[in-house]
Amino acid sequence: MLQNEIKTEDGLEEEIINGDQNDNPNEPKEEPKEEPKRETPNNPAHAIKEFKPETDEDVERVPIHIFDPEGNEVDEKDYFFKGEAPSYFKEISGQPVDREDMIKVFRKVFKAKHGFLFYKDRTKEVYLVIIPIRHATEVGELNDSIKGDFQKHAISFLNEGSVNLDTLQKKLESISNSGTIKIAE
Repeated sequence: MLQNEIKTEDGLEEEIINGDQNDNPNEPKEEPKEEPKRETPNNPAHAIKEFKPETDEDVERVPIHIFDPEGNEVDEKDYFFKGEAPSYFKEISGQPVDREDMIKVFRKVFKAKHGFLFYKDRTKEVYLVIIPIRHATEVGELNDSIKGDFQKHAISFLNEGSVNLDTLQKKLESISNSGTIKIAE
């Protein structure tokens, strides 16, 4: 606390308590103005009260159609954790490979009865081997997977149309023998 004694014009001494040394006791002090409180929807406190998170029931799900290399529609529950493909599946996975020569090589390594899928990126020379959940070792309850996770292996080639079938077969065999796929005959 600051305490000062000063003489006024009439010669009397006054004591100033809690004042600044530069304060002039003869000047009227301005009271601090209180900022008005905003009670509008733009106030963040109101926004928090009104926030309601979306649940799975709130969002209408668009069905995703998934096809095997032969063009037959397959059930997404066989490929995606908790049975449902993520909404972005088509954007990241592209479309099923439609080149017969590549499908023939794919089927030499991955038999149709095992249900593996063969997809191609829409914009790049990148191919995905999508593993059915029953053969997956990297997706599941023990792997802390979340709904929509799926096991895949990517194969890439440098240029559009540069797929060499012998190289493709070697890459597919490498995936098959990688130890990340369990196939019980």
